[in-house]
Amino acid sequence: MASSVLANRFGAFLDRRIPPSPSITLSQNNIFIFPTKVGFGFAGLLMLMLLVAINYQSSLIYGIAFTLGSMFLITILYTFRNLAGLRIEFQSAQAGFVGEDVAFTVRLVRPRGAPREGIQLGWPGNLPQWAEVYSQEADAVRLYVRAQRRGWLNPGRLLVETFFPLGLLRAWTWVDLSASALVYPSPVFQDAPVALAGQREEGALVDPRGSEDFTDIRAYAPGDPVKHVLWRSYARSGGGSLMVKRYASYVEPRLVLSLEDVEGDIEERLSRLTGLVLTAAREGREFGLVLPGVDIAAGTGDTHLEAALRALALYGR
Repeated sequence: MASSVLANRFGAFLDRRIPPSPSITLSQNNIFIFPTKVGFGFAGLLMLMLLVAINYQSSLIYGIAFTLGSMFLITILYTFRNLAGLRIEFQSAQAGFVGEDVAFTVRLVRPRGAPREGIQLGWPGNLPQWAEVYSQEADAVRLYVRAQRRGWLNPGRLLVETFFPLGLLRAWTWVDLSASALVYPSPVFQDAPVALAGQREEGALVDPRGSEDFTDIRAYAPGDPVKHVLWRSYARSGGGSLMVKRYASYVEPRLVLSLEDVEGDIEERLSRLTGLVLTAAREGREFGLVLPGVDIAAGTGDTHLEAALRALALYGR
């Protein structure tokens, strides 16, 4: 309870101090700096050296202690400077499926003539990435966030930190780039629903038994229905080879996928529809999608596929 209250207060403090923006330039107003564990150990060693120098009145130890102390103070400036002036921009996000790592692209731009190195970026709970803007003025870094649920994924505040140059201090900031990515339901692949017979010029020829559309005549094969045998032709030929009539039907290539045609709870149904949509798109079949309040006409192509997946991702959101 106490931790959640503190987290909420800290979040409110960050919202006031570092408002959300797709592009943020770091400065003394939004950079925090504090010694690391190594830095605290280094400071403790300096204090011990000063006590020894005072006790033994050793000029050599005084000189070493003051030299190391000066280095510590200069390191504060260099660690802060490694982030100061850096501009962080949200560039793009790629859509993904539940359970996958969704890619976000963040661009870092350094001030002209001021190289930056040893910068780490990442969203909490996900793998951070290193960025170097030493020789080039800008660098695009791709970060990944695990998608847990469908809909819009907002990863929250991005942690940007550096331990440059000696690791004695840590400078960091939390920036909200207003980044978001669309997450589709996790696909569950299954056989497509049985298509209804359609017009011949629009369908593909199949050979189901029991069809009523005559196509041609072929030799008898074991298992063919007896009622399809051409007995008159067999009698005229004087006991020659048996011939049978071949019947066929044509299936409608258009699929109309509906939430009512699949089983399971709502999330399972959406996952099954996602699998059917992807299968139809891969096979080049024309398909439509019907959801409560959503009716996407039959079509093909990447734009049509994206519209169907988007509808599935945002259904009920």
